[in-house]
Amino acid sequence: MTETRHSRTSFFSTRFTGSRAGRIVRDLLAALIAVAFLALVVFLAAMLTAAFLVLAGIGLLAGCAYWLWRKLRGGPRGGKSDGEDDILVATRGPDGWTVEGLGR
Repeated sequence: MTETRHSRTSFFSTRFTGSRAGRIVRDLLAALIAVAFLALVVFLAAMLTAAFLVLAGIGLLAGCAYWLWRKLRGGPRGGKSDGEDDILVATRGPDGWTVEGLGR
């Protein structure tokens, strides 16, 4: 059994690989594939960034709408609430208007 080294494999042994023009074509195709791959990576990164910004904007708008709704509707942390408002009842007495205390 002899150990001969094969410098060409069947994958790269086409009719162009032996000539200088064939190597240039092969190198240009490899460069084109590499540039296309890098462009795809940049494109996907831009799309993911845009999707994140859209979701962040929707979340911010929803948070602002919730805050405004809580301010207008009222609740335990601000706005109008049932337990915090005091209603004073003013009645007319013999000496004029007087406040008789809290009325509910």
